[in-house]
Amino acid sequence: MGTVNVTVKMDESVKKQAEQVFNELGLNMSVALNVFVKAVVREKRIPFDLALNDPFYSETNLKRLEHSLAQSKEGKNVTNC
Repeated sequence: MGTVNVTVKMDESVKKQAEQVFNELGLNMSVALNVFVKAVVREKRIPFDLALNDPFYSETNLKRLEHSLAQSKEGKNVTNC
């Protein structure tokens, strides 16, 4: 089987950080991505858990926490909003 080129776009900062990690592992970007893709093919799934962000850090909850903190600093009883 031959090889093909695959073009991937990503944030430059993420690429540099990943290259540093791969370098420490003795890998380059191409080998690391091949390891990932082979794991996907072998396991027939993404080889790690994917989850939505923790709801604690949602914009709505953070606004409630900020409001409660402000009430507390003002000496008021803290209420749900």
